[in-house]
Amino acid sequence: MLIFNRHFGTDYRIVELGDAPDVRCQSSKGDELNIEITMTEDRPRDIQASLGRSNHRSVEALAEHNKRVAEGKEKPQFSSLSGNVLAQAADRINEKLVKAYGQNTALVVRDTSGVDWDWDFVMEELKEKTKSERNPFDKGVWILNSAKTKLYQVI
Repeated sequence: MLIFNRHFGTDYRIVELGDAPDVRCQSSKGDELNIEITMTEDRPRDIQASLGRSNHRSVEALAEHNKRVAEGKEKPQFSSLSGNVLAQAADRINEKLVKAYGQNTALVVRDTSGVDWDWDFVMEELKEKTKSERNPFDKGVWILNSAKTKLYQVI
């Protein structure tokens, strides 16, 4: 909430955690804000790692992967913001655009990448990939960068 409040000059606080939407907030003026959250991942299991449920992004796991690459048993893994990361983010947003969440709701896409991508670089392309006749998020669709320091508006 801190980055959202700072971005908009508001004072929302979390009043309830739920399922759909994930977070219900209220300002000191009594204004309500609902937040639906989804996450991106550069590679499978990145979300679990970001939530502390997998160690596949640990230094030890990386060392093992590099060893297997050197032995020719695996290929190096690369992520590209304009490639797989962008496509995955668009898919996550599009999945959410077909559902209903009620009024005063924003979608926040939390970037779990190990790289702090500059989403402005691909924002126009992301907007094109997420065009929909239906948008249940009257408070917008946003990407929260992996460092949790910046919000990027998609819709």
